[in-house]
Amino acid sequence: MAPKLPDLGRRDVVRGLGVGALLAVVAPSALRAAVHAPVLGRPRGGGHFLTADELDTLRAVTARLVPGPPDDPDPGAIEAGGAEAIDMLLAAFSFDPPLVHAGGPFSNRAGARHDDMATFVPLDALAELGWRIRLEGSQGRPERSFAGEVIGLQQLYRDGLARLTGFAAAPPDVQDAMLLAGDVVDFASLVLADTLDLMYGAPEYGGNRGLVGWTPNDWPGDAQPRGYSASEVSEVDPPSPSSTPLDPATARDALTGYVIGIMLVEPPGSR
Repeated sequence: MAPKLPDLGRRDVVRGLGVGALLAVVAPSALRAAVHAPVLGRPRGGGHFLTADELDTLRAVTARLVPGPPDDPDPGAIEAGGAEAIDMLLAAFSFDPPLVHAGGPFSNRAGARHDDMATFVPLDALAELGWRIRLEGSQGRPERSFAGEVIGLQQLYRDGLARLTGFAAAPPDVQDAMLLAGDVVDFASLVLADTLDLMYGAPEYGGNRGLVGWTPNDWPGDAQPRGYSASEVSEVDPPSPSSTPLDPATARDALTGYVIGIMLVEPPGSR
């Protein structure tokens, strides 16, 4: 694993590359809708889908993939609530309406009186079918198998976490080896993609708790219904403090110093 680069932290990378470009570089999947975890209670002893042991393991995995203090000065996956948000996504159809698409048009972060995004919207029949295939898999059902058999996210997470028994108690070097094992690396890359999606997405989707994914990086977030001034629309944005434009290759090399997950997306020697 590449050594830590002390002069270029995650905050500098996100500022210099941009959140959208960061996700394009690091997360191979498209952005996934997640869930609004903070307003919903978690069952005692575990998550809404994952067991207590599975959720503990997932927290440890996300913490190793996107660390926070003391390993990194900025908040990481634990502070953002990444594991809990993933668990809520896996259990989306345990709620009515399903916790898939936040409503709108506005949150209450820019002048609106009410956070419309906190209320999830019902799915139509086709959207429900698509999301059930994505989450639950095709399960051999004809109506779900029209494009072939699909293993859903629920099974991918359950199987992946089962391969990581003892992970939470292992030292960092052992955790790294476990994540890079041949039968785990694809799962670890999936977790990394989902964790980043949630950490830098809207907080209504459960991961960016307290805006910990936005605030340290000077990311303004949503601006409606307040909108933008004429100068903000017509002029180039001023650079953020301490920001330096970065190309994707430089950003990836910098991130490998403190986000082990980058190694999982593209192992050494593959470029």
